[in-house]
Amino acid sequence: MITTLQDVAYQVGLRIDGDPVSGCIGRWEKHHDGRSIEDLCQQLLGVVPSPEDRQSQTKWTVKFTWFHNTVCGELEQDATEERLLQYMSRYIMQVIDGILFPDASNSRVQFRWLPLLEDLDRCGRLSWGLAVLA
Repeated sequence: MITTLQDVAYQVGLRIDGDPVSGCIGRWEKHHDGRSIEDLCQQLLGVVPSPEDRQSQTKWTVKFTWFHNTVCGELEQDATEERLLQYMSRYIMQVIDGILFPDASNSRVQFRWLPLLEDLDRCGRLSWGLAVLA
């Protein structure tokens, strides 16, 4: 069965037009005004994985169980806007790594997609369908 971009758009509901999706945190500070990926993790997720929690010192991947047990949880009734945005980013990361771009074992969460969540308006205009089909 041949899958086309139109199939992806119809079946999964992802955009197939717009700027392409790319996930890379290599040389992060060079491209983001000296901000570290740790700063972004704290801002968007409310937690920074320790080096022991990551797959390696250079890779920003964690076990899905760690992500689920540490980062995900229920949203508090009296959550601030900041906590609500973090909750949304956590949920989107689960969708990205669990459904759209799972690793071969479907057991890791890759933080390389996190920079795309910094601006949710821009994130929604990206061509996710093309990246999933690729």
